Amino acid sequence: MAERNYYALVAGLPDIVPEEKRSVFSSVAFRQMLHETIHPSDFDMVKLLHMPFDHNNLLKLLYGSSREWDERANYTAEEMEALKERKSFENEELADFPQYIIDFIEIYLSEDSPENIYVAEQLLISSYYKYLEQSNNQFIREWVGYQSTIANVMAALNGRKHNIPFEDALVGDNEVVSALKKSRARDFGLSTELPDIEQIIQLFEIDNLLERELKIDNHKWHFLDELTFFNYFSVEKILAFVLKLFIVERWMTLDIEKGKGMFNKLLKEYETGFQFPEEFTLAYGKK
Repeated sequence: MAERNYYALVAGLPDIVPEEKRSVFSSVAFRQMLHETIHPSDFDMVKLLHMPFDHNNLLKLLYGSSREWDERANYTAEEMEALKERKSFENEELADFPQYIIDFIEIYLSEDSPENIYVAEQLLISSYYKYLEQSNNQFIREWVGYQSTIANVMAALNGRKHNIPFEDALVGDNEVVSALKKSRARDFGLSTELPDIEQIIQLFEIDNLLERELKIDNHKWHFLDELTFFNYFSVEKILAFVLKLFIVERWMTLDIEKGKGMFNKLLKEYETGFQFPEEFTLAYGKK
């Protein structure tokens, strides 16, 4: 099948400027626009990137956590409610849910139900990564591999620094995970498998937690740039933009000035040209 290109859309991501003291370009609004603009199979990949927000909402429903409902999720509270009890779960049309969510609910409703929200969250993350690893899209596979590697290395470094068990916190079953569990070397013997392992370790060693998080997110941003370097107008460019927008939104809550800086950086990466509907730009920015 020939690759679909979105020339007008990618050429102008996005044609807005955030106003002072107002929220930046919303990933919720962007997802809705993509739903109306790109091919359904491409939009399915956009939905996959939003699934971690569905995880948070599902855990809130099942375990009564204090987390706020995240509107960036794909499914409404009403749709999620059908998963809470076996009777409604068995009678509900579940074709729209990814298979790993259905599998998770089967476990939740069984005698082997996760003992607490933390175990459940770990199971969801692990299942999500495995699900994405089976994607037909190379960008999705490489992104989830990178994301899980960064999370695993950071978990191992934190466990080693504070002398606490971390093996159960690692996600996946591959050579990197095996090395993290067994090696006592500074770089876990991963210099060949992970050429940037020393850079990741240096990021972890930054004492200021906020600065560390910023550097890690900049590392992810750079990875996305490299991953889409030869993708000009394809869906991969859109998927990378979605992930960068998540980073921006995170920093708008952690540090609004750094968030604005990241957002302006995101704007500069794309030439303007695509015109958003007037009601869209009034709500989330201005032309």
